[in-house]
Amino acid sequence: MRRGLMVLFFLTLTLFSCKDKEIGTEEGIINIEKILEENFDDDFEVYQLSLNASTLKSNLDNITRIYKVKDIFFQDKFVYNGFTDPVKSPFANLFKQNKPFKVGDANVSIIPTKYKEAIALLKEKGLFKEKSDYILNDWVFEADKNGDIFSEFDLQYEVGANKVGKVITIIYDEYSFKVDRNNALSLIK
Repeated sequence: MRRGLMVLFFLTLTLFSCKDKEIGTEEGIINIEKILEENFDDDFEVYQLSLNASTLKSNLDNITRIYKVKDIFFQDKFVYNGFTDPVKSPFANLFKQNKPFKVGDANVSIIPTKYKEAIALLKEKGLFKEKSDYILNDWVFEADKNGDIFSEFDLQYEVGANKVGKVITIIYDEYSFKVDRNNALSLIK
């Protein structure tokens, strides 16, 4: 019985965090859309909805939402098969001027296209390094004070490594991008 529970736990963990939920791929987005459809109310109002990957990977780890109840901002995460307990959001001051948007209004289907556009933009500006992997490990949807939804995301890439004794430290940097309400992509940093 105990072995069966461990196998069930492993399968649950594997099903949520496996490669078929890469944030930057069309196949991954189809599966992420299914998670949103099955677990999030399309009409639920949020101030931020973010798809977060494991550290330095592009496989979905959790979906975080920030919302308001009676003038208090809360955040929780959807992980594996349910939501974590809500906690007061430490970012409440960032959203006081913004309007909420409905979860269903967050267009996750644009992510693979915008990821490819970001890579092309880096190449156009001479910032792309051929031997580096550019990892999309988060995507954040927000609305501004007018209620217009925009997105921000980061592409992380390896810039080098240091070795001290047996310890190897890999150094990463990132480029930040914004997708405005008109779906136009721009490089922030």
